[in-house]
Amino acid sequence: MKKIIIIIGIITSYAFAEITLKEIDAMIDKIKKPRDGILLEALSQTPDPFKKLIKDTNSTQSIIKKKQQDFSLNAIMNKKAFVNGKWYSKDEIISDYKLVFIGSKGVVLSRERDIIKLFLQKNKHNVIKTKGDK
Repeated sequence: MKKIIIIIGIITSYAFAEITLKEIDAMIDKIKKPRDGILLEALSQTPDPFKKLIKDTNSTQSIIKKKQQDFSLNAIMNKKAFVNGKWYSKDEIISDYKLVFIGSKGVVLSRERDIIKLFLQKNKHNVIKTKGDK
């Protein structure tokens, strides 16, 4: 029975096939033809897309790299977040960052294009248990 179903399936696929072997051969011949590309002379004249940084040893200016602020989220309660030892509400500024979101497990700080997500770490010191909790 299985063999009959397979044979019928093969026969119907040949009967309803919309593409012929000649069309397939024509497609393969198109693929085999060499394609036009850019000439090496034209490629050598294109500008280098990568920028090279050259260190100026004669410059007297020093570059001061800003140290990224370390934030520590210790608690969230009544729509306020305890960050770096101080309570903050939404839209308050913390070291040039705006507190844009306060959730139940974390907060989001934003400054221009920088976004910092802080989450509560679950440990025995920051979880408050009530009588109903086990």
